[in-house]
Amino acid sequence: MRVFENQVFNLMDTNGRRNDVANALQGYLDILDNIRNVQRLPWRPLPDSPAQFEFYRQAIERSPEVFKKHDAYDRLMEELEGYPELKAAALEGDVVRFRKQLARCPHLADQFDLGAEDRARHYTSNLVKLGFADDNRNISQAGELLLGRILLRRDPLERLLPLNDMNIVYLRQLMKLRIFSSDGTRYYSPFCMALYALLKRDRISQNEFCELVQGMNPYARMEELDSFIENYREGSIAEGRAKALPAEVCGRGFMGEETFGRIFGNRKSGKTVWVYYEFYRALYRFNESRTEEALDSLLDLYEAEKTKLNKAFGYGRNIFSVSRGNRPPVSDFLEQEEEELFSDSLNRRFYERYAQSKLLDQIREYSDTTMRMFKVTGMISFDNGYAELAFGDLCRCIFDPDRLRKKVFGNIEEEQDASCLSCEEYEEGTDSFFCTVQPLSQILGLDDRELTEIVRRISLKFGGGSVEELSRIVQDKRKKEFRNFVAVHYPEKRVKELLALFSDRSNDRRIKEAVSPDATVPTIFEYIVGLAWYYFSDKTIDLLSSFNLTLSADFEPLTHAGGGMGDIVIREPDKVIMLEATLMNAGSQKRGEWEPVLRHSVNLKIDEEKQSTGREVTTFFIADTFDANTINIWKAISSVPLQSSSDRDQFTDNVIIMPVSSHELSRLMDRKKSYDMTIRRIRELFVNDESSFDMAWRDRFIREVMQ
Repeated sequence: MRVFENQVFNLMDTNGRRNDVANALQGYLDILDNIRNVQRLPWRPLPDSPAQFEFYRQAIERSPEVFKKHDAYDRLMEELEGYPELKAAALEGDVVRFRKQLARCPHLADQFDLGAEDRARHYTSNLVKLGFADDNRNISQAGELLLGRILLRRDPLERLLPLNDMNIVYLRQLMKLRIFSSDGTRYYSPFCMALYALLKRDRISQNEFCELVQGMNPYARMEELDSFIENYREGSIAEGRAKALPAEVCGRGFMGEETFGRIFGNRKSGKTVWVYYEFYRALYRFNESRTEEALDSLLDLYEAEKTKLNKAFGYGRNIFSVSRGNRPPVSDFLEQEEEELFSDSLNRRFYERYAQSKLLDQIREYSDTTMRMFKVTGMISFDNGYAELAFGDLCRCIFDPDRLRKKVFGNIEEEQDASCLSCEEYEEGTDSFFCTVQPLSQILGLDDRELTEIVRRISLKFGGGSVEELSRIVQDKRKKEFRNFVAVHYPEKRVKELLALFSDRSNDRRIKEAVSPDATVPTIFEYIVGLAWYYFSDKTIDLLSSFNLTLSADFEPLTHAGGGMGDIVIREPDKVIMLEATLMNAGSQKRGEWEPVLRHSVNLKIDEEKQSTGREVTTFFIADTFDANTINIWKAISSVPLQSSSDRDQFTDNVIIMPVSSHELSRLMDRKKSYDMTIRRIRELFVNDESSFDMAWRDRFIREVMQ
């Protein structure tokens, strides 16, 4: 990624920016994979290819709860109703027929671009920024790894980190990420900066951390990097960015509307510029007269437009310290406020505050997404308004500060290493370093001797021996932290309260605010179902290892389980429990859940049988409601042999899938002393009965269990 000198980099395009960044990128990658590798469509706009139009259509269809507003697309589809042949050609991807039909209504060509294709380019550009695809939207090796098409092979350092596969994929890509200067000669590594800053300062306020990381670019001259990090204070990044002053602000004369509008333009709203202008005019008048009347006028305007003005001229904080409605004498007001806006240099300082506030606003806006991506690595904790390394002791053994420091900034023309890559070699094309797969040790440039020394240091620190023993020690420590986290943040009563909210989708915002704004509501449902089962088991299960969710360093859910595995798989000494959770309504379950739930259940049971573990496998299908066919299908399939989807020569029988509603799961939490007995009785229920099928089998059984 290249940026200009005064540009703030961003890792997700402002069009379609979402809180659930990992889910968003995974979804975009899945759609792109379908278009490029299944439908085999070239990434070109219509009339040359329907790929971009099709991408946006699938994005809307896949996530209607996210893409709620798409007026331009809706207008396009409405107008296409009058051109049925053109619409059919577009939806079917028939380029030849589409080109012929479009010639009859050329006025629609721009609407395809503005209504759909431009959005597709914006959304997929986010995959390019992370190296999951190249500029031509070819999926890279790193993208194939995220899709699960390539097996993730961990090096010794990655085996020590208590992270799941998605955490590792994002860690690798962010460690490799470089922001290049426009000419490609200089670079800046934001994630290396983040790690280095947290090695230098154990704990940094989140605002300062965001500014430190997001506020830098490849043009920065950071010879005093250590001093800059150690002494950094919120807001000072803007003060260090010099910007040329327009000639019009260098004098003392009053700026007219035309001049002001040209200098202080707002790209999002022209109306906002004139709020700025009225504020400037009120300030200028007050400076000229210093009367009570002029002060009242100034403060009236400020109070009416406080949010906009603080953002534009106050670095996001209050410009004036006076409270609403308070009118101090002029002398007191001047004494308690900052002097710079009441001096002969008003024009210059007014502009400088605007430029600095605008820069800080951009940094804060873009850093929101950057920090959400950092969360997906699982390496950085953002708790109580502070950033710190999640595994501080382990990270200090893995990451050598001197080596890391050299990766923060670089100048390709000055680097003498023969392995140094140009910007083009480093990040452009699917065969570039950024887009291909490398383990952490290779990204850090460690040889075998250095890798062995790091493992030795970790062994001394944690009292372990082999990498496997150390991994177990680290994992056990993480599991203990998780149990403490659950006890504090998700006591049994709160889990029940949250579980009850999912039956009404109007509670979605409330759920996200209560649990994690970075995850979708279906992902959060999986998470809460797991916590409910944890309490049902009387806290005997290893829930952290059972989740196939991706969690942040602070144990927040980020993304749901991949398509090839169950949501939650709990392995106990004598049994394996799989939980499949869905918020799909009764009608949608038939289309969206029957096949994957059955496939996961069959494959899991066959895997256990192949390994001769002797453990019984039981699946629980958790939803708010069920239709009768879903209930009876799950009962019926227990009596027929079923084939593995990964090995067609493997079969199994007596596959048990028990539907349990979220309300019933809440009630099961009160029966924790009967955990093993309840599961045993469920298995007995599924023993094949040759008599006539009892349509009320589940209702009868639930009543009996809940007595």
